[in-house]
Amino acid sequence: MEMLLLVIAALLYLGLALGFILVVDNLVGLVFRDPRAPVPPPFFAIGRALAASQKFYRK
Repeated sequence: MEMLLLVIAALLYLGLALGFILVVDNLVGLVFRDPRAPVPPPFFAIGRALAASQKFYRK
């Protein structure tokens, strides 16, 4: 019984540690952006481009 609790505690600890690492990594990525990385276009620009292409296709 104690071995099962130990395994469960170890797995929970690993999951918590990995989650913490992911959160910290994302926060650091927000603060220190790579200047060479391409900037993704905003989502609304894609929708506007799609609407404009459909408008020109109908003409």
